[in-house]
Amino acid sequence: MPDAFFQKKRKRAPSAGGGGADVRSASSPRAGPSSSRRHTATLSAHKRANRKRHDDDNDSPDNDDEGLDTMDLQHRYDQGPDSEDEAERAETAAEARVRLARQYLDGLRAADHPDDDGADAAAADRDNIAARLQKDVAELSGKMHTFVANRLVAPTGADRVLLGVRGHRLSVTAAVASSDATSLFTAGKEGSIIRWRLTDGKMVRVLPKRAKRLDQDGRPLPPTKSHRSKTSGAARRRERMTKAKGKARATDGPHGGAEGGGGEGEVEGGDGDETSRGATVGGYLDVGEGEGHTDEIWALAVSGDGKYLASGGKDRRIGIWSLGDDDEARHAGGAERWLKALGGHKDSISALSFRPSSSELYTASFDRTLKLFDVSQLSYIETLFGHQESILSMSCLRAETAVSAGGRDRTCRFWKIRDESQLVFRAGAKSRLREVLEGGDLARLEERERDDEEQQRRRGVKESEVRAKAAELVEGSVDCVAMVDDAHFLSGGDSGSISLWDLAKKKPVFSVAAAHGFHDVVSETEGKIQTPRWITSLACLPYGDVFASGSWSSEIRVWALDSRLRSFSALFRIPAIGFINSLQLVQPPPSSLSIDAETGRKTSGIILPALWKRRDGLSSSSSSLVPVDDEEGDSETIEDPEEQEGEGERGMVRGSKESVPPFLVAAIGQEPKFGRWFKIKEAKNGALVVPFAFEA
Repeated sequence: MPDAFFQKKRKRAPSAGGGGADVRSASSPRAGPSSSRRHTATLSAHKRANRKRHDDDNDSPDNDDEGLDTMDLQHRYDQGPDSEDEAERAETAAEARVRLARQYLDGLRAADHPDDDGADAAAADRDNIAARLQKDVAELSGKMHTFVANRLVAPTGADRVLLGVRGHRLSVTAAVASSDATSLFTAGKEGSIIRWRLTDGKMVRVLPKRAKRLDQDGRPLPPTKSHRSKTSGAARRRERMTKAKGKARATDGPHGGAEGGGGEGEVEGGDGDETSRGATVGGYLDVGEGEGHTDEIWALAVSGDGKYLASGGKDRRIGIWSLGDDDEARHAGGAERWLKALGGHKDSISALSFRPSSSELYTASFDRTLKLFDVSQLSYIETLFGHQESILSMSCLRAETAVSAGGRDRTCRFWKIRDESQLVFRAGAKSRLREVLEGGDLARLEERERDDEEQQRRRGVKESEVRAKAAELVEGSVDCVAMVDDAHFLSGGDSGSISLWDLAKKKPVFSVAAAHGFHDVVSETEGKIQTPRWITSLACLPYGDVFASGSWSSEIRVWALDSRLRSFSALFRIPAIGFINSLQLVQPPPSSLSIDAETGRKTSGIILPALWKRRDGLSSSSSSLVPVDDEEGDSETIEDPEEQEGEGERGMVRGSKESVPPFLVAAIGQEPKFGRWFKIKEAKNGALVVPFAFEA
């Protein structure tokens, strides 16, 4: 018997009455309408009942439900075909992109020229919009897009403004400013952090070193009278406060008195008294058990949103401080508190850096590793390995990349966090040993060097430049790095050279040897020996064409990068005696643009030099300057910079990113950051703030 699966199925013959009717319905013993007709009639009855119930619910005043039944899903034929709703529904994806592009261009045109019209304004709009679009593309692609070098005014003569703050007993190792240019943070080797107002240079708060004596509740106790220093900054503040209160009682009666002793002074590492601690300007923050640092602080970093401050140093842990959860608290400068200590490093912390517009924190250490933390969650993310020696410097920008300097391993490593890879760049000068290992002949190399020096002398090249060329062949370490954009960075080392690197090339694109000159050392056996001054710090304007370098040559040098990033040249010098332990170039917000009515020069209206005590560097005496009224200076509330303008001479206007000149922040000390093998006695420990200006 054949299988039923392979048998042909017979087709049913259609009924004679109609194509769609079922045969079984015709042969049904019951008379009447078919089942499909009965089902249609039932659905119609349900719809009429639902519609009636829906009308009754709409007529009732207590109906507040707005669900799918109450939505008007019918098409309105009275709407024109050109209405906005119909156009948005009918447009394609390409037409939507065109419409959004037109809206974007209209916004740019309204922002640049809100009141201009006519043919000239239209031509200017086309030029400005084209430049703006090119700049936006460069900004999104991570390329250099801020060009301010050719407009900077050299701070010389009457135009020189060197604002200084001094409050640390030992060398200042780090100085950073917040992104909104309202606060300045400095750290010293005594283990304390000081917060300053950038508007007038007043001390806001001291985050001290962990105290040695604590009470039962874990609060720090003031030192006993026998152990109190009589010459420290805290002692001088106590004396000033006592004199001020005595003078007030003598003039105002028994109920008069001054409140707080604001102003500048040196910080005694972790020691303070009850009168200087609290909510007054220059007051100490209570640091309890397990909080704060116990040794030297070497690095500081402020998050882009201004909520967090990170600090690290010789105690091998990263301190996270909260600066306030809202803008008002951060502006008042009274919301600092200790959050947590992040661990994981096995040696001293040498560098810290927040990724802009993010809470990700990069840390570098002498244990030859980099670590990545999420400060908003106070959690650890990743560890990066690769360096063979202690990491001395690190820099990062918006992209998930970072560059680090490996010290004595003479390498710069470019880290790609997302790809989990790294690029290695062999920094340092090319030595004779490397030349031989790469296939060269040592005898021919020495002969070629002698011939090159002789030719340079015949051409009239200065002897110092000849020595600089010879010094370039001395290998050393890479001490500092700074990123220019997402594809270029700068490096400096103990050979005194500054190099510009491109990620697409193994060797430096451009280098300057002995950028800060030579140091003369007299030896008993070899006589006078000249060694190049090593580069102690580098800082570049983020995605800009200006960078600064520091050493211990009694000056800070400012350089201009080529627009194609092929070379750089010197712009001007800023006097600064001591070791430049850290540098930072800050771009103030566009809303802080100020134009001088007399000269027409553009400056940042946030920093007001007339309110600072030291306006000619750290060595200037505050007694020779016009003092600020103490009654206004001791107030903790920071007034709006727009309200502190100089009697109408300066006007705050809205500007673009490139229209506001940057300012420079430098940490200066008598000793280098990582050691005490050299000391410049005539230097002053403090921080220097140099506001730049643009030509009219």
